[in-house]
Amino acid sequence: MATVSLGDLAHSFMLRRQTVALKAQSQRLSTEMVTGLAADRGAKLGGDFATLGSIDASLARLESFKIAGNEAAGFAGALQSVLTLVDDLAGKTAPLLLTAGTAGTAPLIDPAGMTSLQQFKSVMAALNTGFAGRSLLAGMETGKAAVVEAETVLTAIETASLGATTAAELAIAVNDWFDDPAGYAATVYLGGAALAPLSVGPTDEVTLAVTANDPAIRDTLKGLALAALLGRGVFAGDSDQRGEVARLAGESLVQSQSTRTGLAAEVGLAEARIEAAAARNAAETTALKIARTGLLGVDGYETATLLETTETQLETIYALTERISRLTLVDYV
Repeated sequence: MATVSLGDLAHSFMLRRQTVALKAQSQRLSTEMVTGLAADRGAKLGGDFATLGSIDASLARLESFKIAGNEAAGFAGALQSVLTLVDDLAGKTAPLLLTAGTAGTAPLIDPAGMTSLQQFKSVMAALNTGFAGRSLLAGMETGKAAVVEAETVLTAIETASLGATTAAELAIAVNDWFDDPAGYAATVYLGGAALAPLSVGPTDEVTLAVTANDPAIRDTLKGLALAALLGRGVFAGDSDQRGEVARLAGESLVQSQSTRTGLAAEVGLAEARIEAAAARNAAETTALKIARTGLLGVDGYETATLLETTETQLETIYALTERISRLTLVDYV
């Protein structure tokens, strides 16, 4: 029976080819050990990528919803903080005004007026609060301030109420200016229409439609602006009328408290929906990742065994190569 022998060069090439193949297999098995997933997806899936593609597409979509949900949660939280501040400032001002109005004396009315002026300025500044470079209360016009400065507002109100000779007339003039489309909405509010609903899940949308032109905000500003006029000297020297202004402003702030609460509750519900959507998205993501692992996962024990076998074969080839490289004619004879 004839035999076929390999020459030295052919033998060297054979060993080199086996070494390359074993190194590639070792690298693949090492990757699979670390990731727990098959390195060769085509072989693992038998060439059918339809299910894997669907899972990956769903995971990508859920990741985008996660990003949108995080942004919406931050935006809603910042918005809630502004509403809380506005309510807190209005809530603290109302009792001061009512007390001053009841007493009707300058020592109480004047400090209440100055406090109201500062509170009004603080509220106007709060309405221009931004989050991540976006104006919170400017609606669709997120790149600009929501309202003009407080001094501009008070100057406009003073101009609109020049004919008022009593506290009641002044209060009516202030209310009318805020309700007039050509008043607050046209000259103070700089934003646009309310934000459109935001998608935070496959079937979940939340609405954060609060703007500085919301009726609850305007109602609060009516009382604060009326009281702020005391700090600017309206009806100077007439304690009776100034006391009546304080009383009317305090009552206005008390009456608008329910609308402020309703607005905060609306944002709170949106926050709850965002949180619930995030929980559903996280659960779905976990389920999809488990399914993905089921498609591409490898047996850890089997992979470790194959890796050890491959490394042993590599070591054997290295030993043979070293031995052959040291052979001489004397050793062969």
